[in-house]
Amino acid sequence: MSRLSSVTFRALLRGICVVRPSTRSVLHRRPYCQNISDMKPKVAANETFTGHNVYRNPKRPTDFDKRVLVWSGRFKKEEDIPEIVSWETISAARSNVRIKVCMLMILFTVTGCVFMVWSGKKALKEENTLKQINAEKKAKWKEEAMQQSASLKSH
Repeated sequence: MSRLSSVTFRALLRGICVVRPSTRSVLHRRPYCQNISDMKPKVAANETFTGHNVYRNPKRPTDFDKRVLVWSGRFKKEEDIPEIVSWETISAARSNVRIKVCMLMILFTVTGCVFMVWSGKKALKEENTLKQINAEKKAKWKEEAMQQSASLKSH
């Protein structure tokens, strides 16, 4: 006997009735399984529709939010944005813009890497390496130090 059936059997012996709902009753209670026509909001004939209660989490977009909504492609112009926008719409637009910014950063990083490889190869062909530049600087510093020490000895 499986563990679940033994638990059910013990509950029946104690007098506790375990009733499992049928699949049909469960499906009728699930909102996503209902017909779309049943889920339409019922509006009375005498009520005027203001559009304020359309969104679950209404928010007044700031100027930055308006720019984000336009740049993400949700609206064509800032004038088209309504006075109240759902928080979900703003969040989705921010995510879209965040992805675009990350893609631009990736593009700039790859471009910078390619440029550095190109400039390094060019410097190597011209024999203009960091090792050679450092050696020239140290030689120049040694000459200046020798000149300073010679001028101090003469005084």
